Amino acid sequence: MRKTNDNGPALRFNDIEVHSEPSVRLTVPVRPDQEEALSRTVRIISQSRSKQNRTQRITKATVIRAYIDALSSLAVDLEEIPDEAALLERLLKAIRQRPRPIS
Repeated sequence: MRKTNDNGPALRFNDIEVHSEPSVRLTVPVRPDQEEALSRTVRIISQSRSKQNRTQRITKATVIRAYIDALSSLAVDLEEIPDEAALLERLLKAIRQRPRPIS
């Protein structure tokens, strides 16, 4: 089913149900090990959930969007980053510094 909104192009009905804004298609090259990590994550999630927790299909794109949302919530120093390795280092540092919730 296709719908349109007042602000732009046709949207998939699923986009409207799950998100408040339309999705943007993005093609990102990844290394084979990164693709395998995404596939493994999807497989583990899919195989480990009960029927009650199968309300949405989990895909590699689902995992990537969740990763982006999680990483976007971190306070990361984004100044003077020369390359991907330095960005990864800063992201990992921000993750380690994030206080853990009290259990």
